[in-house]
Amino acid sequence: MANAFGDLSAWQAMLDRHAELFSEMSAGSRVGFVSRSESGVTPGKHVAGLMAAKGAGDMMAWERRETGMQTSLEDYAGFQDARVDLLFVAEDEALAAMREALSGEALGMIKRLIRKGGIMFYVMKNKYQLQDAGYEEFLESLGLSFLGACR
Repeated sequence: MANAFGDLSAWQAMLDRHAELFSEMSAGSRVGFVSRSESGVTPGKHVAGLMAAKGAGDMMAWERRETGMQTSLEDYAGFQDARVDLLFVAEDEALAAMREALSGEALGMIKRLIRKGGIMFYVMKNKYQLQDAGYEEFLESLGLSFLGACR
């Protein structure tokens, strides 16, 4: 395996199976996944430290295009350069579990891993930007209902 995410075609097939979940997202909306070991993030860092963390490695990006959500592999050099709306930083064991769940319910696995602390979740846009970009259904599917009912 050349990268921590494995075969991107398996990720694309999973995204295609869940196309309805991403249908409300605006073109250009981007979600990133990076392994914690390549992220430059150390547990317990304060926010300023997170923003200054320099990573080195690969990031799997999901980008909403006119034809639907598309996956790609990109260089990752840190938070400031990620160009994503949401960033998921996953432990190696979490990435392995996600890969194993790709033919089944990978999104359910991601939800469980977030709850167990195997995936850290960073919001790079504010609540209103995420609402305007159509993230609500996707975030709720992961149990991340921080957008709340107040509008």
